Amino acid sequence: MCFLRYIIYISEVIISFIIQSAPCLMPEISGGRAVLLIPAALSIAVFENDIASMIFAALCGYLADCSYSGTVGFYAVCLVVICFFVSVLTHEYIQTNIFTVMCISFVAVSIIIFLQFVFYYLAAGYDYAWQFFLKHYVSRIVCTSAFMPVFYCINNFIKAKDKHKKSMSIRNF
Repeated sequence: MCFLRYIIYISEVIISFIIQSAPCLMPEISGGRAVLLIPAALSIAVFENDIASMIFAALCGYLADCSYSGTVGFYAVCLVVICFFVSVLTHEYIQTNIFTVMCISFVAVSIIIFLQFVFYYLAAGYDYAWQFFLKHYVSRIVCTSAFMPVFYCINNFIKAKDKHKKSMSIRNF
């Protein structure tokens, strides 16, 4: 069942990439568009072990780099590191529920998008960079974080079905 779950995750990532890349499907809200691949990677990290979450984070990061930053590697590196920590945190230290996942997601999304702002605007020395951050990046953080419950519910359902099938196969054995 693990293989089927990974196929569903890959489909989820591809559909998220298509939706966020299509200009008419994902509108800008207050000057910022949601990066759907970030909550997709984070929700996978909540339910999978650290290796699987880092692989899916690298895939999501590469696709996000292709569609948003133009520089291959920024989102990929950030997502791999953050998804590793999210996976370890949710499997070893905290009990996962929608509230804790939303808090973790908001912090992780804020870190990733703030780092993008720092590397692409502050480091470049643009004038009025903080006004640009408030106008475009804050709305991107909020919009991206708002999609986490959707991905959490989908992946929670997938994991629950897989766990139920495993328990049924053990009983039948």
